[in-house]
Amino acid sequence: MLGLVKKKSFGIDIGTQTIKITEISNKGGRFSIDNYSIWNDDIENIIQEKSTDTALSSNDITKIIRIMMDAADMSIKQAYVALPSYLTLFAIISMPLLEGDELLTAVPLEARKHIPVPLSTVQLDWINLGKNKDQDHYNILIMAIPNNVIKRYIDVGKSLGINIQSFELDCFSTIRSINLPETQTCILDFGARNSTVMIVDSKKKLQTIQSFDFGGNHLTKLISELKKINLLEAESIKKNNGISGMDVEVSELIQSNIQSFILSDLMRLVRQAEEMNGERVENLILLGGGSKITGMKDYLSLILKNSFSDYNITISVATQAFNLKVNGLEDTGDATNIWHDLILSTGVALKSYIE
Repeated sequence: MLGLVKKKSFGIDIGTQTIKITEISNKGGRFSIDNYSIWNDDIENIIQEKSTDTALSSNDITKIIRIMMDAADMSIKQAYVALPSYLTLFAIISMPLLEGDELLTAVPLEARKHIPVPLSTVQLDWINLGKNKDQDHYNILIMAIPNNVIKRYIDVGKSLGINIQSFELDCFSTIRSINLPETQTCILDFGARNSTVMIVDSKKKLQTIQSFDFGGNHLTKLISELKKINLLEAESIKKNNGISGMDVEVSELIQSNIQSFILSDLMRLVRQAEEMNGERVENLILLGGGSKITGMKDYLSLILKNSFSDYNITISVATQAFNLKVNGLEDTGDATNIWHDLILSTGVALKSYIE
């Protein structure tokens, strides 16, 4: 429900290579990005990563956020925090049409068969996606968040003196932050080290999700090897040349890798979702750093049209119209560009106003 209060809300997004903080307010139903801070790590280093134990310590993350708060002149007492979906285990299970306490008891028992770690090491949550297309079972999306991930975030909050109002998987922050059509939609968050694919139904409810070990840095590394140059030079070439630039070798390399990912991974998940609920995916929304690669939208349209059918492919836009304040003055012209870099931290901050 949309609130009409004027209180501030802070959202924190600790990603693979960046940390982002957004401060928003709501005045009479009009949202404003009042302050923000972005910390970017070097391309060769990481904050945390899927499928490894590599991560900065809670002390290191605390120091970074304290520097960010000081630089942006932020005073944060309470905040909402987005947890990375790529560090979470997901599975879709089929359950009999039980109700109430019977379903509450049965889901964790069935989840044990699908989560490849002891349930004592994770926080288990689940969503009833409704009846399957045959109407004889429920489809249940189960989510297992590692305890050590939650503990690291709690430790950071305590060290900073920030009361964490709630945690939220960043997929839900994304869904709240972006404008979605009222048809089944695929969301591709093309990140630096991982790409996350989400399918949401016509009611904007998450249907399935999967993270893949493919992202912008993968392309940068391949360009570095192709050209025998360092990663920073390769990153510059990737951004400037894009999918259809003058350097044909680079263009073909990017094209072949993106095509392989889209056709083998993304479309497999799309087909599974369509089979599960009998509803066609009509839209593909792009976000994340990879969506900014020159020619990305047009190239995806081309390969999907040639291999499957036409999809309505768009770059993400905000679910709300935001004002942006710079030094206390409104600057509506840059609000959209800033929001694209703050999708998750803005989305989780909106939890204060929109459920």
